[in-house]
Amino acid sequence: MKCYVCGGQLNAYNVCPQCGADVLMYKRIISKSNSLYNEGLEKAKVRDLSGAVICLQESLRLYKKNTYARNLLGLVYFEMGEAVLALSEWIISRNYDGGKDNLANLYIEKLQSNQAKLNTINETLKKYNQALQYCYQGSYDLAAIQLKKVLSINERLISGYQLLALIYMETEEYEKARRTLLRSLRIDANNTRTLTYLKETNRIIKEIEEQQNTDGKKGKKKARPSSDVYSYEVGNDVIIQPVYEKEKAGFSSVINILLGILVGVGICYLLILPARIDKKTQEFEQQFIEVSDQLAEEQAKHNQDIISLDSMTKERDELKSKVADLTGASGKVRPLDYLLQAATKYVENGDNSSAVMELLDNITEDELAAENADFNALYYGLKDDTGPRVIEAYVEAARAAMKSSDYEEAVKQYEKAYELDKTNSDILMNLAHAYRQKGDVDTADKYYRQIMSEFPESENAQDAAEYITNQ
Repeated sequence: MKCYVCGGQLNAYNVCPQCGADVLMYKRIISKSNSLYNEGLEKAKVRDLSGAVICLQESLRLYKKNTYARNLLGLVYFEMGEAVLALSEWIISRNYDGGKDNLANLYIEKLQSNQAKLNTINETLKKYNQALQYCYQGSYDLAAIQLKKVLSINERLISGYQLLALIYMETEEYEKARRTLLRSLRIDANNTRTLTYLKETNRIIKEIEEQQNTDGKKGKKKARPSSDVYSYEVGNDVIIQPVYEKEKAGFSSVINILLGILVGVGICYLLILPARIDKKTQEFEQQFIEVSDQLAEEQAKHNQDIISLDSMTKERDELKSKVADLTGASGKVRPLDYLLQAATKYVENGDNSSAVMELLDNITEDELAAENADFNALYYGLKDDTGPRVIEAYVEAARAAMKSSDYEEAVKQYEKAYELDKTNSDILMNLAHAYRQKGDVDTADKYYRQIMSEFPESENAQDAAEYITNQ
């Protein structure tokens, strides 16, 4: 056992030998958790699965890292048909103890390696949920059919037996409900819910039998004593004479024979008819199941077609948008349009370099990378030819603004010039001075430091070191 504070190994004493923490209560909790685990194990051995679940859950509530209790709880859940709950417990156990000795690794590996088993579990869950939905809608016959299919796939699903029994009780088929609950008890011998349903079912069956016995007694009538003699007196003598009834012959006998034949035919028909009805019912149920599966498959295909259609529609709209952008039909100005306008400005008036540069600035680096070599050659040719003149114009405008104490404008013009030529330390120095005159000392210091970092050998770097306010 390890200390809960430092993780050191504990001994027989109630104090940790490494950190000195009091571990008396901790040991008691671990001991109680292990005791509940042992109790849950004993219950699981005698198939008291629900009782084992309660003990193991209580054990984990005291000590959540008890991997033995958690692994056993997963096995109990799996035995009860709850594979999802079992897998959840094993995953939690592996997260607490990822060692090779943890049996949860083996359980998870076996379950994941059996893809057919996973598909079966998934199909069972779908059909069980469908049965619940049928119950909510009041379609108990359909729900019973689905549950029978579920239990044919997963014969240990306790909740499936309980729901099917409830359906039989709702439809007043109490004998079927009792047989279903008894099958559930073979898996979990002491399930409280199953026992409660079974007790109620037995009570109802007993009441029905008592009512039938009472009605049978009331229906009996006392037979009147029949007399086959009659007597009369003649003087002082009593004359006793037997009574002989004449038998009805002729037409009455024929009628009796015909009635006997009809009764015999009716009895035979009544004996054969239920079997034929059951057979036809089973055929109709099988046809209904097949049609339902076909409808579900068609619905799934229809939904997939809708998804594919939506995807194709979205893709078509995206392609239309791209074509519109390329052809200019969307109203957006293409990179080629900006380049042609800049070339036109350059040809019409070569001195209007700022207009040419503003048009070229609208073309991004990504758009340049996407264009061909001729496009890039013209772009860089115009930029290289007009760039120096534009820079000079920006610098002149900035100087004029500085003279007129319009430092805001000066900063703006110097920044434009620096964006076009980031290798010119003079422009960067003048930009820093403009910020300093503007009163933005922090920004000025930032540019001074940039000059010292990017141009360490220049005179501007030495001057910048003197101008920095916050050394």
